[in-house]
Amino acid sequence: MPIRLTVVARGILLSLAILGAAQLACVGGHIPPSMFQFQNVVPYSGDGNETGGWKVAQVLILLSRISPSFPESATCDIEVGVPERNKKGWVLDEFAQTAAAKAADEAARIVLREQLPTALACKQFREHMERILTELDVGPIPGAKVTKFRAVGVHPKTFP
Repeated sequence: MPIRLTVVARGILLSLAILGAAQLACVGGHIPPSMFQFQNVVPYSGDGNETGGWKVAQVLILLSRISPSFPESATCDIEVGVPERNKKGWVLDEFAQTAAAKAADEAARIVLREQLPTALACKQFREHMERILTELDVGPIPGAKVTKFRAVGVHPKTFP
């Protein structure tokens, strides 16, 4: 019986070790919507157009992969620009914050799984994030743009 218990105990310990190593290599984390504080940079003119105005949020995001064999991190400057009003109607700050946070989370998962060199990670992160926000028919914010910091006078947030 002691031999059988030892084999079972070793099996459990091995399983826990593998699970722990797998979790260290997985992508985790969540960027809260509050990190995206939109500030108006072009006021909506209200001239009867279906679209107009522009607001941006700037966030410095640390993308990092924790791995026992190859840890990496990259600090990315992200500017999310959205129209005040687009073909779907008014783009409220709360909606834009939630959509940007969801897009950032998904883009981070994609980029970190790709295991890109850090020089390409930020570029790919921005491209994936913009695609997620603007995809035809399913994108929550048509007209959104994701770039490096461009707007002057906007107060960037830092995550984490």
